[in-house]
Order: sequence, then structure tokens, then C-alpha cells
Amino acid sequence: MSEHRFLRLSGFTKAERLEMTHRVSEAINQSGAWITDFHQYSNVLICINFEVSLGDLSRLAATLQATGLQLSQESIDQLTPDNASIHKQSELAGTLQITFIHNEPDLLREVPAVPG
Repeated sequence: MSEHRFLRLSGFTKAERLEMTHRVSEAINQSGAWITDFHQYSNVLICINFEVSLGDLSRLAATLQATGLQLSQESIDQLTPDNASIHKQSELAGTLQITFIHNEPDLLREVPAVPG
């Protein structure tokens, strides 16, 4: 049975939310990885789902760090491929959770009323 690795990356930033989201999106694409989904939680957090080949892990680490996003040490460690996992799978799924640190009020979205 082969071991399945899943990346759980996290970071934080004080940069403007929309600009940082764009930078991170571009960084993921430039590294050879691809975004499969994302979920935005107010203006405090976004979670980006992605897939990346093992050969592109170090490039993903470099492009993400170049955005100014402060990755956790645990995330940086996960982006360092170990020789044992290289032979078990060629692609990894993962998530990147970005916390936005700011003094803005919570972003409220109006939920339409459902008839019934």
C-alpha cells in the first residue's frame, strides 16, 4: 500500500487581501502547480486547494515566499521533498490557508431570503 501525502500549508500577511490573493494565485501557477478550488472566509482567511508535482515543490516554495507571504516553518518543511516519498507518488494535493491580519471590520455578505 502506498503512502499518500497531503500538503497542509499555512501563512499570514499584513498585505492587502485582494493583492496578496492575486500574487499567491500567480505564484502557484508560475511554479507549475494548479489551483483546483478555493474558499474565502470573510476578509480574514482564504483556503486555496491545489495540486503540484513532486518535481515542482521547491519551485512552489520559492514562488510563494517571493510573494511576501509569511509561511509557517511547518509549511516550509512540507515543501522540502524527501527521497522516500518521491518514488511513491508523482503529484500531491494540498491546501494553503492564508490569514489576513488587519484592522478592517468583518466583511459581511448579504444572504438573500429564500421563499418558503
